[in-house]
Amino acid sequence: MSADYYMPLGFGLTSKEVRHHYDQNLPLAAHELVIRPLLYNSEYAYVYGLDTDSELYINNQDILTKDKGKFKFDISQECIKGHELIWNVQRWTRGSVVIVCKLEKIDFKSILSGCFYVGIAATPNTGNTLAATKFCKKEAAKGCLAFCFPASNGLDSMQLYVDEPLKSTLLREAFKYLPNFRNRR
Repeated sequence: MSADYYMPLGFGLTSKEVRHHYDQNLPLAAHELVIRPLLYNSEYAYVYGLDTDSELYINNQDILTKDKGKFKFDISQECIKGHELIWNVQRWTRGSVVIVCKLEKIDFKSILSGCFYVGIAATPNTGNTLAATKFCKKEAAKGCLAFCFPASNGLDSMQLYVDEPLKSTLLREAFKYLPNFRNRR
């Protein structure tokens, strides 16, 4: 990865009818189609920007362990059902969520089935915790896939940080598997 401005792949996780208009306490399709296969096949996953006095932290502390200014998900436990709000919450109630995976553990085509669009995220720092984007870049440079869920928009989207040439390959694959992405926005 070069020192130039990095633009990750961006994926939409909700349809235009649902985007920004869902009950943050309820399950979404992306929980099972995207988050579950990523989280439970991950090397590790973190949530940034949680205040230990916040209701969000208190209601999810059973699945979180403090780790150098962020919180690590305990993936030996159920981290989705009953914990929908930590994934769905919007408006900077928490920081970004990052899930780091090895390529060989992820069925990319299956993950895409839970997405509504793909493209290049031209403004990756907007809506994300800066420490999370820095961490994602570092993990991508090591050959990992780093999925980043924004602090500002809940589960409306996610970004994938991955080093070249894999980034170009995955973008081509996304259009091959789901050629009508543009019509699904």
